[in-house]
Amino acid sequence: MVRGPVYHGKESATQTPADALVQQSSGEIWGYPAIYSTIPKVKAFAGPLPPGQRGIEFITDEQPDPGGHPGLPEWSGPHRQVIDGSGRIAARIRVVVTRNAQP
Repeated sequence: MVRGPVYHGKESATQTPADALVQQSSGEIWGYPAIYSTIPKVKAFAGPLPPGQRGIEFITDEQPDPGGHPGLPEWSGPHRQVIDGSGRIAARIRVVVTRNAQP
């Protein structure tokens, strides 16, 4: 059973309603390198989704990277890397989406 703190991701160009549905059904969130980086990371915000904000809430057993900003957890590292269908490297964490506010 997955337990742990609640995190959230806000709807954006890289967190679309279609992405939210895939994350909810697959139980995974994938993250790609930021612009000017080669390190794939899943990025989120700590805590529940603010009222009125579109996005997802999730929990995970996986610990964020140590030493990061406490309000902006990230998950990276070679043990999380996967290759997507287009050959791009992504980071992946297993999650349970507890709320999808991206209808």
